[in-house]
Amino acid sequence: MDVSEEIASFLQGRFPALAGRPLDAATPLLASGAIDSLGILELVTFLDERFGVQLMDDDFDPANFETLGQLVAFVERQRA
Repeated sequence: MDVSEEIASFLQGRFPALAGRPLDAATPLLASGAIDSLGILELVTFLDERFGVQLMDDDFDPANFETLGQLVAFVERQRA
């Protein structure tokens, strides 16, 4: 599985609003209400455990979490 597939799988398994529907790069995560502030914390924990991505204060920019594509791009930048 690539980064996008792994993140999408996690999101679909953890957040009911995203379950059972196809996700693509433009799928809204925050504006749709699919992920709230507690969900962000769970997502951050997943990113650390699965990809070794540790977020700093500056990384908690909504632009990094707004869509699946932005989230994947953020993870890939952090891993580079």
